[in-house]
Amino acid sequence: MRFFIKSIILITGVSIIGLILWYGMPNIRQAFKPVEIISIIVSLDNKCPVQDDSFVVTVPGTDIIVPFNKGIARLKLRSDRKIQLQTDPKYSAVRYDGIHVPVSPKMTLEADCSSSPRLKGIFGSMKEQFKN
Repeated sequence: MRFFIKSIILITGVSIIGLILWYGMPNIRQAFKPVEIISIIVSLDNKCPVQDDSFVVTVPGTDIIVPFNKGIARLKLRSDRKIQLQTDPKYSAVRYDGIHVPVSPKMTLEADCSSSPRLKGIFGSMKEQFKN
């Protein structure tokens, strides 16, 4: 009888710890998601005083560079990748590096030259972290 009670307590404890880890840590759930190749349509929200063709979408860690055509860039990537908005390398006098953004089928990247995208990302994560 004692063995049965100890077994039930052990199974219940392991289940509770597993549920806490599964729902409490999104990175664990992300690791078990299947990776697929998805089509991505990226729209550009240009708030800079330069033309849309001055920007490109890059995939960090690769040599993939996709220019915007009429404010739209189309890619096919793995679902676990991230993309970044940058200035076109052919314009060496201007530099803009956006933050790394996880991919989704439809995205809008904002080019705002009045403030740093890295600072926006930092303050956005702090706001998310400390929200009530």
